[in-house]
Amino acid sequence: MIIDTYLRLAGAALETGMTLSDLGILVGILTGLLSALVNLVYTWRKDRREQRASDAALAGERKQD
Repeated sequence: MIIDTYLRLAGAALETGMTLSDLGILVGILTGLLSALVNLVYTWRKDRREQRASDAALAGERKQD
């Protein structure tokens, strides 16, 4: 799937007159954007996990009092 996407980008680059350097820049930008998106999702999920753990710890302390 990813290889097909890169091959399509390469084919589009040849048809539009993009150089290999331009294609490399485009792939780099797309990779950076994808990495940022994955990092945002991971951080959001991590924050939710930590919040649940914190809430559970506080609930446990309240029961002991």
